[in-house]
Amino acid sequence: MSPGLEFVETHAEVAAARLDDASIHLWRLPYASSQRRAPLLALLGAYLGKPASDVALVQDTHGKPQLGDGDGGGTDGQQLEFNWSHSGDCALVALARGLALGVDIELVDRDLRSVEIAQRFFDPAEAEVIASLAPSARKRAFIGLWCAKEAVLKAAGEGLSFGLARLAFDRRTPMDWSLARVDPALGRRDDWRLAGFEAAPGYRGALAWRGARRRIAAFRPAA
Repeated sequence: MSPGLEFVETHAEVAAARLDDASIHLWRLPYASSQRRAPLLALLGAYLGKPASDVALVQDTHGKPQLGDGDGGGTDGQQLEFNWSHSGDCALVALARGLALGVDIELVDRDLRSVEIAQRFFDPAEAEVIASLAPSARKRAFIGLWCAKEAVLKAAGEGLSFGLARLAFDRRTPMDWSLARVDPALGRRDDWRLAGFEAAPGYRGALAWRGARRRIAAFRPAA
């Protein structure tokens, strides 16, 4: 699934009022590593209706940040869930109510040992596809696959140590991959939703969740 996402310019407080249990909000933010979690905390604060300084995060056993107990509850009782990723000068943040999410963003133009990594860590069929491609196509395919794997594992609450070969994908387009097989520990394949997309010029993004389909609304901060 590769939706043609358009990141609409708006204010976080305006978008927050429209988040319901049938939607997912996806934000593209400008980012510098020196900011650490500041952009994430500011966005969460807007959705929670509190200053960024009052937003408390904890980490699960795999290092995934999440809101602390008692925080993030909406008027409908659904907990605000989020996930974020950053690469280069961009970050992606996904938010939803009552739904665990996974999101990843990667620079496409990176020098990677894609064949070596795929043969060592990926499903053999995936590694065969990667190795068969010309170098320019190989880089794009590898980044698309990496984003997809990262997004699903993060949504499942697992780290890379879970094993990248325990979920396998089929290549659909130069950068799009669909989930073909999943370890039983992650549930049924048909329960998973995956969206791959151009996150920004030169960046690939992926969003994953397990459950019913939801509308994806994409935003970027208003100037």
